[in-house]
Amino acid sequence: MIPSDIKDTVKDVIVEGLIFVDGEFERGKFSITSGKFVDGIKGADYRGTLLKAPINLHVHTADSFIREEPRGSLPEVVGPNGLKWRMLRSANLSEMKSGMRQSIAFMRKRGTAAFFDFREPTNLSDHISTGKEGITEIVLTRPQEEKDVEPLVKMSSGFGLSSIDDNDFSWLLHLSKKAKEFGKLFAIHYSENVREDIGKLIKLRPDFAVHCIESTNEDIATLRKNRIPVTITPRSNIFYGKRPDYARFLEGGIRVMMGTDNVFVTEPDMWQEGEFLYRYQRGFHRISPEDILKIMIENPRAFMREKKIAMREEMYVLYTGIELTPYQIITKPNSYRRRILVTGKNG
Repeated sequence: MIPSDIKDTVKDVIVEGLIFVDGEFERGKFSITSGKFVDGIKGADYRGTLLKAPINLHVHTADSFIREEPRGSLPEVVGPNGLKWRMLRSANLSEMKSGMRQSIAFMRKRGTAAFFDFREPTNLSDHISTGKEGITEIVLTRPQEEKDVEPLVKMSSGFGLSSIDDNDFSWLLHLSKKAKEFGKLFAIHYSENVREDIGKLIKLRPDFAVHCIESTNEDIATLRKNRIPVTITPRSNIFYGKRPDYARFLEGGIRVMMGTDNVFVTEPDMWQEGEFLYRYQRGFHRISPEDILKIMIENPRAFMREKKIAMREEMYVLYTGIELTPYQIITKPNSYRRRILVTGKNG
């Protein structure tokens, strides 16, 4: 049965059943407004399985409008002179914004609480928020000229850059310094297609790095030492022929988060991403369903709290009338009736 993604904005709801907290399910009664167990209260509004909605740490909504099949290698598709950039440069602005709005609405409907949008440069107005009620939008911009740096860092949550090898390193250092100066984020793609210089990455002091799949074990140890979280995008990496072992990051003590990457390649559905990660890893280096839920739900919230990024509203996913295991939630995300509950409380 395909779930009904019903969206309710509520003052409070008491749920009795299995509640996902601190990386595991606990049985009890839970208030979604207080975010606490309230076992002393009689009765409950719902019974079932409750967990906070996932957060997408890496998505590109601006390429949602692209309909051409992306053939070729990763550089040929998303590199500086690849298909994506040719399409963006010639894009109709209204068509591009329409695609972005559709993608944001899709994420909200599927139960994504927040997303970090790496917003490509076409002109300044494209970096204005197109967010919807009930979903938190964190826009990371990408200036190409000095005149755009300060306006973009002021209007956005910071900068989201492509790979180190795609850019002049002095320019990256400048953008990192400017982001820190304004108390904003600096994130960058790293070692997605080939291994890049870990020393340069450390000098940039990123708040998080995306991909890192060509990192050596020594690089991973350096990431951990410098407390740099890693955002993975499994379906996108596999699409381009990569076959990384994401369990290395967990075993290396990295805080792992997850995103869906380019919308024209991968539908921005975090439930599909989690299912894919489990099935892909199971055959050679298993990642548990519990760990995948932490990657999707708890790790990004811990990151946002540390960076003082507030949720517009908190979003919960409630599976009504059934108590599910992590394995069921991860491997059968579309098999159970799902209700999306949105509160007015920041998470």
